[in-house]
Amino acid sequence: MLRDIRLIIYDLDGVLIDSREAIVETFNRVLDELGADRYPAEAIKEMIGEPLIDMYMRALPQSMHHLIPHCYERYVAIYRELAPGSVSLLPGVEETLTHFRALSLRQSIATTKRSDVAAYILRRLDVAHLLDLVLGVNDVESPKPSPEIIELTLQRLMVERGAAVFIEDTTIGLEAGRGAGVHTVAVTTGTHSRERLLSASPDYVIDDIRGLKAIIGVAEETQ
Repeated sequence: MLRDIRLIIYDLDGVLIDSREAIVETFNRVLDELGADRYPAEAIKEMIGEPLIDMYMRALPQSMHHLIPHCYERYVAIYRELAPGSVSLLPGVEETLTHFRALSLRQSIATTKRSDVAAYILRRLDVAHLLDLVLGVNDVESPKPSPEIIELTLQRLMVERGAAVFIEDTTIGLEAGRGAGVHTVAVTTGTHSRERLLSASPDYVIDDIRGLKAIIGVAEETQ
């Protein structure tokens, strides 16, 4: 068990929410607008967790890379339109967030989405009040796998790295957590398999977010 934890940091997609279909459709609608070929759904799902700019660099020919800033803005606008009807909480998420909130643990988001988009989704899903901080790719200079977003979270919430745990569904995110020196828990509810997640050497691997209750020990001062 992880002892004396004061802060749980969650990735968003694949950890708290199921947004795969919304991401695929939004991604390809932007390509439609540019007159580019649609990208295969499974290939898009494999990239979830990477910065959006990197995803479009893969999907577009180099001759269209100058349009990527436009892609980013259009993606955000279209996603806001689609998300309310197609994004849902993963099983056990509200229960788990409520459980740790009742124990007075700090809880936050560290995502490769823009923080305003992430906050909008969390409000629509009625769980924003259970979180203390939402940070996104726009809040840091270097996205995951850089540890910067985790380090910024620790600074903002004034929690030492040994008292924090990062919950992730991708190897990229787990690398960021390890780089920041926090505990890491991989969850298999995203697009990466258990075997792939194990390659990133997380402290624990769980198949359901509710499994956190059995492995996170609360710091005495939070009880």
